[in-house]
Amino acid sequence: MQKKRVVLVLIAIFLVLAGIGGTKKVSEMRQEAQKERQIAFLKAHEKETTEYVKKQDEKISRVAFIWNTVKQEKIGNGLPQGVGKILTMRIKIFDNKGIEINAFGFALKPDDISNSTKIKEMYTIKIKSI
Repeated sequence: MQKKRVVLVLIAIFLVLAGIGGTKKVSEMRQEAQKERQIAFLKAHEKETTEYVKKQDEKISRVAFIWNTVKQEKIGNGLPQGVGKILTMRIKIFDNKGIEINAFGFALKPDDISNSTKIKEMYTIKIKSI
């Protein structure tokens, strides 16, 4: 009788741990799929964002987006929930001779962070000269 209890408890623990592991895996897969959708959205608006960056300085001839740096971030206002979410990524800009002028962050606020269809705002962030 005691052995049966131990076996049942061990099985229950195993099932709970397997469920937690499975839940984490599903969550990771959802986040990965969402990031892929966000990158696809950004790539679909690449021309628009490139034009925006080029308007910042007439020396800019080419913009290189570093797609693997795309992140979803919360915009803060001092409260834990913040005021919304934005997408950020690193970009590099080049002059007419192909020389890298600068690298910095680029952020945009889509209409819906989970299922974006249009850009509401965009701006450069954390400028760092090279």
